[in-house]
Amino acid sequence: MDQVVEDRSALFANVLRHLKEVKENPSVNLNEELLLRASRNADSHTPPLTLWETLRTGEETLQILQQDPRPLTRLLEQVVLSLPFDELKTTITSQKLEEGLKSPSVPVQLLILAYLRKAADLPSGAAFVACSPSLTSVLVTTWLSTESTEVSDKSLDTLIALLEVDSPSSSTFVVTHAASGEAYGQGLLWRRIFSDPGVYSLLFEWTTLTTKSRHDVTTKKGLKQATISQGRMLDFISRSVEIDWAQITTSTLPDVEKIYMKGDTSNQPYAGLLRYAVSDMIDPADDLMQFLRQDFFLKLLNVAEESNSRGMPVRLLAELQSNTGIGTGHSANGNGLHL
Repeated sequence: MDQVVEDRSALFANVLRHLKEVKENPSVNLNEELLLRASRNADSHTPPLTLWETLRTGEETLQILQQDPRPLTRLLEQVVLSLPFDELKTTITSQKLEEGLKSPSVPVQLLILAYLRKAADLPSGAAFVACSPSLTSVLVTTWLSTESTEVSDKSLDTLIALLEVDSPSSSTFVVTHAASGEAYGQGLLWRRIFSDPGVYSLLFEWTTLTTKSRHDVTTKKGLKQATISQGRMLDFISRSVEIDWAQITTSTLPDVEKIYMKGDTSNQPYAGLLRYAVSDMIDPADDLMQFLRQDFFLKLLNVAEESNSRGMPVRLLAELQSNTGIGTGHSANGNGLHL
């Protein structure tokens, strides 16, 4: 069946009338079907003035809403993703983004994550996030601690996208009103996460099983939350090593790491966050986490095989194979890993 082509002008005019009605009378129910149609039609082809008016009116309505905001925030997410971040950042402060991430409302958190995901379009957007240690800390905390799987998944996707565009080895084609060309990542967010003790410590505090944990690991619920955070950390490492092996596998802040890690890693093929995750983070008696750890090693081996041409240390490859129980010369997917 062919998709019905909407008259966007009429559609968004109806949306704006409806939102103004809800603003004037908060007891009026959101028209979910209307807002869903609008969200499907909110994209880069929608007139910018229409998008901005929808965003302004929608966020004003959100402030007084007394019902489930999801139909509205879903539309606003699409609007945000359809606007340039360089323009969006003039309308919202890092403090407002922090407050939104701390909101008890999952739809509001998802809307804020749309702003941050849009920041990942450009190196300057990643720099905007990196310039605020508190915003970066709240994003990391939200990802590791939220009880919402959807919020955690989108937080991780956002964090990885920001790190990717921020990598000095990454280039982004940028078009402005005056000119166009390539822009390279400045590494500011990498430095914020891995060289700022306040932010770097969060990676350990939310995942450790020691008394320094931000979870109450003396309770069954707290212990479960900590292991969920550990699984999220393994996902983060397996995705971020594709961008920068060295940052994840070398020690960056020894004074922080030694609080959560045992033994001397100076003679080991890898250290830092990777060493912590595979050697000190997980309870050896937790069969499920040990299974996840094994699966994690297999993912790393696949990444290692694909990126070995970039000079990944042979000792690290050998140790990864040893930890997975895979013999030299065989990859995790059976296609052969040549040391």
